[in-house]
Amino acid sequence: MIKKRISTLILLPGLLVLNGCTSSIHMVNVAGFEHTIPANTDYRYVETTAQQHVILGFAFDTNYVDDARNSLITQCDGELTAVSTQYSTDHGFLSWNNKILMKGICI
Repeated sequence: MIKKRISTLILLPGLLVLNGCTSSIHMVNVAGFEHTIPANTDYRYVETTAQQHVILGFAFDTNYVDDARNSLITQCDGELTAVSTQYSTDHGFLSWNNKILMKGICI
């Protein structure tokens, strides 16, 4: 009986820790791939990330996607094309982080 209780006390915290640490990619959106870049054109890759921390379902920074978009635009002086946006979540214990990763090509 004591062995069963001890194994339960050891197993339960382990399950809580493992259950609370997961990651998930929800959506990937791509746009601006309809034009080809000429071979002699100078271009560079730009990238930005932003995140929102949520505790027990309460989110305070709700404009993190707009911040990521504005950051990507300010990195490019020319035309921004071939933009991809990845929305993912990292889960913790009673909280999680929503993350946005945006990449593009600046011509």
